[in-house]
Amino acid sequence: MRTSEGRPSGDRRAARSRILFVSICPRVSEQVRRLAKDFDIPIEIFEGGMTKGGLQYAIAHQHDYDVIVSQGGTAAHIESCITSIPVITIKLSITDFLDAFERAIERDRPLALFCVASEVLPEMERVARFSGRAPDYKLLAYSHKEEFETQYRLAATLQGHTLIGVSCYCVLDMQAQLEGQGIDFALISPSQHNIQKAILSAKSIVESKGREELKAQRMKSIVDYSAQGIVSVDGRRRVTSFNPAAERILDIRAGAVLSRGLDEKGMPAALRELHGDGDFQLNQLVKLDGDDLLVNRIPVRANDRLEETIVSFQRVTDIQRLEIKARMQLLSKGLVAKHRFEDIVGTSAALRTAIDRARRFAETSASVLIEGETGTGKELFVQSIHNASDRRDGPFVAINCAALPETLLESELFGYADGAFTGAKRGGKAGLFELAHNGTIFLDEIGEVSPAIQSRLLRVLQEREILRVGGDRVIKVNVRVLSATNKNLYQMVREGQFRDDLFFRLGVLNLRLPPLRERTEDIRPLADRFVRMASETTGKRLDDLSAGDIRLLQRYAWPGNVRELEYFLEKLAILADASVRTSDLIGLLLGEHTRAHGRDAVSPRPLLDTTDDDDRLTLAVGPMRDMQRQIVERMLERTNGNKVEVARRLGISRVTVWNKMKEADAEARDTDAFRTDGPFARAAGARFRT
Repeated sequence: MRTSEGRPSGDRRAARSRILFVSICPRVSEQVRRLAKDFDIPIEIFEGGMTKGGLQYAIAHQHDYDVIVSQGGTAAHIESCITSIPVITIKLSITDFLDAFERAIERDRPLALFCVASEVLPEMERVARFSGRAPDYKLLAYSHKEEFETQYRLAATLQGHTLIGVSCYCVLDMQAQLEGQGIDFALISPSQHNIQKAILSAKSIVESKGREELKAQRMKSIVDYSAQGIVSVDGRRRVTSFNPAAERILDIRAGAVLSRGLDEKGMPAALRELHGDGDFQLNQLVKLDGDDLLVNRIPVRANDRLEETIVSFQRVTDIQRLEIKARMQLLSKGLVAKHRFEDIVGTSAALRTAIDRARRFAETSASVLIEGETGTGKELFVQSIHNASDRRDGPFVAINCAALPETLLESELFGYADGAFTGAKRGGKAGLFELAHNGTIFLDEIGEVSPAIQSRLLRVLQEREILRVGGDRVIKVNVRVLSATNKNLYQMVREGQFRDDLFFRLGVLNLRLPPLRERTEDIRPLADRFVRMASETTGKRLDDLSAGDIRLLQRYAWPGNVRELEYFLEKLAILADASVRTSDLIGLLLGEHTRAHGRDAVSPRPLLDTTDDDDRLTLAVGPMRDMQRQIVERMLERTNGNKVEVARRLGISRVTVWNKMKEADAEARDTDAFRTDGPFARAAGARFRT
């Protein structure tokens, strides 16, 4: 706020003062201050009317405010000089005039009207004539400072008169100087109601302007931060807006085209092409300087007159990139391909052949059907194919077809429309084929899907499009399909359990993964890796397995393949104990596996080669217990019954040798040589029984 002579009268409010009040009277200033406090209105008050710099201050600072409030002639002069912002006048009501004239007439003196030559003057004269004192009043009007001084000198000669004037600083100063000279004063002041009305009107203007500014700023933010290029052209074909995205896409600076006509010399032809004829257009594909743009053109009309044309556009490649990003963000954790061919462990010829074949498959976009037993690493190969393909930057989505019932599997694969069924998510849901757009979908255990799902899968593979459950809109998808099964799909086709056309679509390329029993040489590198992993997981130190340990593992058929081997070695790491030999513990755990899986879990190959020399024995192939008994007996023969030497050379304990001797004649044909109550169990200790 400010006081007379333009000096501050107190601290300004925290909020910016958007209303300037040019005061001509201290009493009105005080009323305005009270109103500003009561209604929480930021107002700056300049104390001093037209004769004390109020007009000059308002002109100089007009751009700092949204509205100016004043009264009388000062308000009239400010309004005549300022057109950039509204000026509100505190009006004087007829009651305000009558109150002043009533006081003056009661004094029964000649009247003199002292006033700025404005709309107030006619009102004063009208009231004077109405009062019946018209012949007696003198008129002292002024329009500027020099006239004021002239009229002031004249007023000083009117002893015995009552001067009627609007309450303002100059009149108040004159009253203080002339009252002692026999001149009376009756001053006109605005009522509290009129002051409040003017201030609230100013507040309303500020709030309205604030809303408009907020709306304009909101729209500016939307336009400036839009990923689409936005250009607006008015009815005279002049560019009125050009956002940053338009600058980026068209490689044109906004300053070079804003406020210029499309047909002016030097204007880029791209703008004329985008604007076209200005007619309404949605999703029009336009090729511009080698870029494919998707263009929308919206004409804005008012009273059948074209006011503006708004053109929005975006590169098709940007739209595709955003689509991929959106789809990727929708993928839940774990649906990203993490493995590569380098992660596959093994050196066997069978495995190397499978890897080389899969690498060649990765160079194409054809469907691949991977066949292999449970645990052979089918998903490991699928993820490696995806990561080696040109779709590596796209999404990877995997689903186990056997894990879901038919109805749920259908909605998961193809999605569903809004209201497709009770409990459907509002707005519908994208299926996994949509999420895998421009990427890969992995259908595990494909042999388990129903005939109905088989039909829908065939359409996706043939037409590259899906229809959501309950939907009526076809959605194009670009997806590579990799599938896997542990069943003989060809046999299922022959038996009528699987569609032959789908089988051939899924198996454009076929890959068979060898079981672990066909590549036993890979057990050593696999075991080394799994032992290290298990040691890290359990926190227990487990030394690398010996050659004898590996031979024991190679004797087992591993029906669960690599996965079973991993779980077995994890169990071995958990149960490992320094007081028990690793080979004994492996024997115990293999016994449990043999008992669980039966005779077929044991390889038909002999434990040792059948050549007689110092390091080899010739054995008759038969039940394991019988072969073990043969080994112990032959070694006892070679060492002349030295049980300590036999235990050392076979890598077993003397107790084991002794037990073998005791049971040599018992259960000679029992093939379950690894059972939990056998010699290995007694050697390893009862604490490892499960």
